[in-house]
Amino acid sequence: MLERVRQFREASLPPGADDLALAREYLDGELLALFAAQEPRDQRHSAGTARWLLERGHDGDRDLLVAALLHDAGKGRQRTRDRVAHVLAGWLCAGAAAGAADSRLRMRRAIARSRAHGEIGARLLAAAGASARAVALTRLHHRPAGDDAMLALLQRADAAT
Repeated sequence: MLERVRQFREASLPPGADDLALAREYLDGELLALFAAQEPRDQRHSAGTARWLLERGHDGDRDLLVAALLHDAGKGRQRTRDRVAHVLAGWLCAGAAAGAADSRLRMRRAIARSRAHGEIGARLLAAAGASARAVALTRLHHRPAGDDAMLALLQRADAAT
């Protein structure tokens, strides 16, 4: 719960110059454009996810860092209230009912995107020319890691930031 309070408090903060520099270091072309198209809070979070990995010595795997920087790209543009509704719907086990990709209501479309953002993001990364491994990490980042140590590492970094 405290983590959600922190996330809400920080939702309006823009990414810092160091976040943008980190993205430029590991992304270019269409992948950098995907990063720039994310909500500012997602840019900051994704840069933090990549920084968490770098601080722990994972600077040698570009696919992991690309996935860290873009794992939430599938969420698209969302208002803070859309994110709050998504979290509340999840807590109430009502996410499937609350979200609808074809709804007239912007909030229901946003909830549907949040629920499917791994798959949506994977398609965006593939279209932008990301490696198959970065695409797979993005697609699977909310599913059980099983024996995939790199996926488990991305999940730890995501949860830590």
